[in-house]
Amino acid sequence: MSITKTTLPLTVALALALPGVAAADMPPGPSQPSTPTSGAPTNPNPPTSPTNNTDQNPTNVQTPTDELSDEEIVMVMQTINDTSAEHNRRAQKSAKNKRVKKFAETRVKHAKAAKKRQTAMHARHKLKPKTGATDVAYRASITEIYKDLDTATRGNEFDTTYIDDEIQALTNVLDAIDRKFMPNVDLPELRDELNTVRAQVDTDLKEAETIRDALRAVPAA
Repeated sequence: MSITKTTLPLTVALALALPGVAAADMPPGPSQPSTPTSGAPTNPNPPTSPTNNTDQNPTNVQTPTDELSDEEIVMVMQTINDTSAEHNRRAQKSAKNKRVKKFAETRVKHAKAAKKRQTAMHARHKLKPKTGATDVAYRASITEIYKDLDTATRGNEFDTTYIDDEIQALTNVLDAIDRKFMPNVDLPELRDELNTVRAQVDTDLKEAETIRDALRAVPAA
């Protein structure tokens, strides 16, 4: 799995993440006389019990469960490079359309160049890639995306299937960078690398979409 970053305003996010916090933070109204009336409760909507979200700590929210360390981010980027090179080498050999073959070749070059840059960055900053849930999920999703190539007939069917798979894979990378990596990255050089990769992936995605349109315009044999 192009995607643009969408974030909820902080106030909306807090409201969704912590239902009832707004009510909890409202100061109780002035006390009412305790004279009962016809058996009805004096205050049918009493204030909820206090929380830790006080005036001294107004943004006391839980850490997101999908928070990633730089080491986990570089692990996923390494996986993206390796799987991209693997599947695009396969397509480079099996594709019939010259433009599709060239695209696959370009994707392999981009993956190898990114891995070379990132390996050097790991060494400079002593970053050790660390496997986490995001990396495991990405490996599973990329396997699912490309499995239809196993049964695609060589020719226009294979080429079209491959390009469709690449569009999904590239879209997923953009989404991961925007929604998972950028909000969590700490190292400035890693942030710069993510921006470099994102720009390249976005360019490749646009090219893949153009190729897809051209392939679909070819009459079925």
